[in-house]
Amino acid sequence: MVVRNPPESWFWSHDIDPGHFDDVVLPGYRPVRLSSYGKGDRRRFAAVLFREPGPARSYVIDLDAAAVEAHPSQNDARPVAIAVDADDSQRRFSLLLEKGSGPLTSLHVDLDEVSVRKLLDDRHGIADFVTYLVDGARKYAVVLEERSGPSWLFTQITARELDARLAELGATLLRVRAYVEGGQRRFAAVAERSSVGKEAWWYTDIDGDTVARRLDHNKAYPFDLDATRDERGVRYTVVMYRNRE
Repeated sequence: MVVRNPPESWFWSHDIDPGHFDDVVLPGYRPVRLSSYGKGDRRRFAAVLFREPGPARSYVIDLDAAAVEAHPSQNDARPVAIAVDADDSQRRFSLLLEKGSGPLTSLHVDLDEVSVRKLLDDRHGIADFVTYLVDGARKYAVVLEERSGPSWLFTQITARELDARLAELGATLLRVRAYVEGGQRRFAAVAERSSVGKEAWWYTDIDGDTVARRLDHNKAYPFDLDATRDERGVRYTVVMYRNRE
C-alpha cells in the first residue's frame, strides 16, 4: 500500500500562459501536475502545486517526441509529470522534472496499450500519463516510477465501469484522463492501493467553479487535474483526496 500524505498547503491554477509559468510558482511550492489545453493563441496550462519538502522542480515546454524522451537523461533529471498538446500526427510534450534523490523514473512516449501494460509489474507503476491520437491510433506517454505494490491500468472504460472496478479492487484512483471516442465519453485511468482509502473523490466534465466547490465541500486537495477546452469553455477532470484537518 502506498502512503500518501496531504501537503502542508496547496493551490491550483488555470489560464496559465505558456510563457508565464514561472509567475505561478510561488516560493516553497512545487508543481506536481501540469495539463495543456486549447489551441493556438488560446493555448493555456492548468497546474497543481504543493507546499511540501523535496527537491526543487523545473519544467520544459513543447518538445517533440524524440526530444522529450532524451531530455531527462541529458539533463540528469527525473521526469515526474507530463502534458501533451496533440493534433493527430503533430504533438508537443511538456515535462515537470526533478533533480536529486528520489524514486527512479523513466519516460516512454507514443506507446500503444499493449506496450504500456508490458511496463507494469509489482515493482513499477505509472506516476503520470497522457493519452492522445497519432494518425487516428490511440497512444500513451507514460512516466514510469519504480515502487512496490500492485497498480492497475484501465482503458476504454466508462465512468460507471471505472467506479465498479475501483470498488471491486479496493483501489484508489491515481490518474484519470477523459476523451471522446466514437461519440462516447471514455476514460483511461491508473489506480493503486493507498492510505487515502475511501477519502478520495473524482469528477469529470466540470467547470472551474465546480472544481472549487467540490474541493471545499469535500475538504479536499487536488491530486490529479486534467483540462480540456470545447465549445462550452474549459472543462476539468479531477481526482481529490481528503485535506489536512
